[in-house]
Order: sequence, then structure tokens, then C-alpha cells
Amino acid sequence: MLKKAGHNVDCLNLNHYAGPVENLINNSLSEKKYDYALTGGLSTSYNQIKMVTDAVRKSASDVKLILGGGAISSEPELMFNVLNPDFIVIGEGEKAIVELLSCLENNGDLGGVLGIGYRDKSGKVICNQPQPAIMELDSLPWPDFEGFEFEQYLENMRPSDQYFYDLFDHPRVYPIICSRSCPFLCTFCFHPIGNKYRQRSVNSIMQELSVMVIRYRINIIAIYDELFSNNREWLYDFCRRFREFSAELSWECRWGCQMRVDKLDDEMLKIMKDAGCYMVSYGFESYSPVILKSMKKHITPGQISKAIELTLKNKISIQGNFIFGDPAETAETARETLSFWKSKIEAGIMLVFVSPYPGTEIYKRCITRGIIKNKLDFIENHISDVINMTDKMNPREFSRLQYDIHEAELRYQIYATPEKIKSYQNGTHDITIRCPHCKKVMEYRNFFLSQEVYFFRLAYCRNCRLRFFMVSILYYMLRKIILLFYPILPYLARKALYKMTLYFFKLKPFIRSFLLERLVRAKFS
Repeated sequence: MLKKAGHNVDCLNLNHYAGPVENLINNSLSEKKYDYALTGGLSTSYNQIKMVTDAVRKSASDVKLILGGGAISSEPELMFNVLNPDFIVIGEGEKAIVELLSCLENNGDLGGVLGIGYRDKSGKVICNQPQPAIMELDSLPWPDFEGFEFEQYLENMRPSDQYFYDLFDHPRVYPIICSRSCPFLCTFCFHPIGNKYRQRSVNSIMQELSVMVIRYRINIIAIYDELFSNNREWLYDFCRRFREFSAELSWECRWGCQMRVDKLDDEMLKIMKDAGCYMVSYGFESYSPVILKSMKKHITPGQISKAIELTLKNKISIQGNFIFGDPAETAETARETLSFWKSKIEAGIMLVFVSPYPGTEIYKRCITRGIIKNKLDFIENHISDVINMTDKMNPREFSRLQYDIHEAELRYQIYATPEKIKSYQNGTHDITIRCPHCKKVMEYRNFFLSQEVYFFRLAYCRNCRLRFFMVSILYYMLRKIILLFYPILPYLARKALYKMTLYFFKLKPFIRSFLLERLVRAKFS
């Protein structure tokens, strides 16, 4: 949008260069006389945003700093005061940023620019009314990835980078947005660009893909919509057009998306599969009707069960989570979800705890109840912590729930150890492994393993499309040892075992890191 408005824009992808961020930004800003520096992101990226903003301030004090994205939109005044930018963009940024720069260049009245924040002459933070939702998404230019060195980004990809990359040994993934926002208001969701659901036309999407897929030789389309389609006719048209397009390519190209379980049937999934859909991400969240109602999901347990059954029947991979810890959660509702999860273990649904991300209904509730006492400290240091925000579970009961979930993961998730691993000097590995579901032996090439002797990777079978966990023998043995102790240890002994295990693995940083991230989700002060 800035280029379209006549501005000269350069981009910097910090992932592609070695060295301290401060040096990289300083070198970049010293190459030319820049007027503005822009960055942003979600609240989970707050520390990275702060690192960049601090580096910009140290490198070029005369450059005007403009921030945007979910972190800013969810807490505009807090982020303004903490990060101290010159301006912020709140919500959808395309029109706001163009109008802001035009206003600044013409010495206009900032009060008339919708969707921005700034300081008035007295130093007070002023946040203007939001921009109206952009209804005609087709009018927006395609994303411009060139400046971020998209070709190098693709070359750097490994099938082990993301759970949906391992479809190919050399994934080349193109991210695309086909719609904006979601027509639903789940209590744990925040929509940074507003609550009005809008879709691009199929023509617009296919025009973009017909250029970008061929230009970059893309083999996976990652559709990042919160809800890919709320319209059956639109979806069928997309499937028909993509099937015709991909048939003309000399290589395989597949796609995945996010859907709601209440919008599915067997015919729809068949058409999607035939059009190249290899994975659907669902928002299952819970199997308890009490919790689903509390979350404002507007779905039923029966619809969840049906979605799993039909998706697996059509050999489409499932990505989905059950999230525990909603304010209405009890030991009974959690058992209800865990019992169903065990009965559908082949679906590969993940177990996690709900997070009160800034801007969400549960975040505001946590602030009101005093569960989150310091907003900045939470965003900066505790945004990924497991927090007891339930109404009816005391700390002991909540800790026991964490243990129960951890034990269920260790005991019931499906694991497989490699039959052979071949290593290369560039740090990649070829892994020969037998699918624990269909028993077919497959080779996954170009995988990155930080430690060959101890690893844990989420994988999908390339034959039956079911999920399993690719683990080293050492991990598999450790899991067995922990499970031997679990049934015979009372609550306090389990807690002591965790502490001893963590203390022991302080001597093994790569194992400790794994335990902290994957194995021990509960944290104890």
C-alpha cells in the first residue's frame, strides 16, 4: 500500500543475517536517509518488537518510529507508553498508514486520521476512532514479499520447521490470506483487524496464486485465515479453480486451511481432498458442552466427533487442540474431554492450556479478578505460562489437572523411533521410520535435528496422513521410566520427582530445554 501511494520502501529480514540485532539495524538505517521505521506483531512477539524498537532508537533518533499489529491493537496506550513510538496503527493498517504518512507530509491534523495513536502537545496518548473495515479486499495489492528476501526464505525451509511442512522433503510454502476476521467471538480469541468477516473473491485469490506459485515454484499453500470459508458455494468454486490450476503444473501443489466443525459434511471434505487439501485445522477446544458454551464456541461435542470421523475417512490430516483451564473448567469437565481424546487418539489432537492473550475476553476477566496484576509483566514474562483462571478449581486441583494431562500425553500419544538416521554436514538428516498407524516405512529427508541422540518431532505419515511423534530412543526410554513411577507415586511425590528431574537435567541443556518445552508443561514456584 505504501509503494502504491508512491513511497520508497525497503525491508529488512533479520532472520537472514548473523550478528546482534542492534548492529544489523544500525547498518541498515545508515545506508540511506530514512524518514520512518515500521515494525509490529502479535503480543507473543512483544520481546522481539521491543528489541527492534530499542535498536531503532539507538541507531537513528531522527527516524520516526511507527508500530502496529496485534500487540499494539490489543493494548494501544500501554504499548505506546512502554515502547515509546512516534505513532501507532490500531487495527487494519493499509489505509491508516497511508493516510498517516500523507497527513505528516502535508502538516495535516492527526485528529482526522482514523486508526492511529499519537501524543498531543501535552504528551498525552491519543487514540483515534478505528478505520472502517475494508470491505473490498480485492482492492488491496498482493503482499510484497520481495523485500524480505522471499526466495532465500523458501530455500531455508526444512520439513521439520513446522508441523504442516513435512508433506515434502523440500517444502516451499506460500502464505496467503483469503478472508479477514471471523464471524464468531470466542472468549480466548482476539481479532486484531476487527470483528467483521470478509472474503476475497475466488478470482482475486487465483490471480495471486497463478503468479506466485509459478514464480517461486510453491508446493504448499498455507491459508492463514481464521476461518477459511463460511460460504459453501465460494468454497466449491475455489476448489474447482484450484484443481484446474494445479492440474497444469508440472509439480505437486497442496493446500491446508482452518475450518469450523459445524460447517462440514462428507461431500465438502471429498471435494476439498480432490482439490488438493491435505490438512484441516479445527478449533475443537473442548468436548464438554459446558466448556464449549462458556467459550462461546457455538459448536457441539457431536459436531466435533463427526468432523474427526469424516476428516480421517477422507484421509485428510487433522490439526486440532483441546485447551483446558477455561473459567468454567472443573475436574469433571476436564475428564470428559480427556476421555474423548483417549478414544480418538489416532486423530493426533494436542492437549494444551488456554492462554489469556491481550484483547481477549478472558484476558479482561483475569485483570478484573486480579489474576493478572501487572499487564506489562504478564505480556513480557508470563504470556506463555499456565494460569489458573478457573472459578471452581483450587491450586491443588489445578496442579493435579496439569499432571493428569501430562501423564495422558506420555501414556497415550503415539510414538515411533527411527529405524535409521543419516546425517549430513549441513546439519540436516534423512530419517527412515515406520508409521505406527499404517506400518509403511518412509524416509523423511532434509530434517533438522538439534540433537540426534535426543529429539521429539511432530510428524504426519505421508501415506495414511495420520499424526505421530517421531522420537529418539533415549526419549522413548525416558518416557517409559517416568510412566513406571507415575501410578505408584502420590501427588507430592510426583511433584518431587519433577523437581529432581529438572535439577538433574540442568547438566544437559538440550534435554532440559526439551523437558521444559514439551514434557513438563506445569510450572511450580
